[in-house]
Amino acid sequence: MGRKEQVRRSAEEKWEILQEGLRSGNIAETCRKHGVAPNLWYSWRDEAEAGAKAALGGEARRTAQTRSKPNVSSNWKSKS
Repeated sequence: MGRKEQVRRSAEEKWEILQEGLRSGNIAETCRKHGVAPNLWYSWRDEAEAGAKAALGGEARRTAQTRSKPNVSSNWKSKS
């Protein structure tokens, strides 16, 4: 038995599948209906949650901003 071909889904499709699973409360059934592995559904959910937090100025945004800034102290003096 071979592997299933990878299906590329748009952000809108992923969002609709997430919403359907949340509304129905039955993630496994929703995943079977759409041919999505449950662990992938939960990954999408986690990504959506992180994106929402970042959009609202939550922890995800602070973490991303901290990582992108160089770690240089303003009191740093070179040793000559």
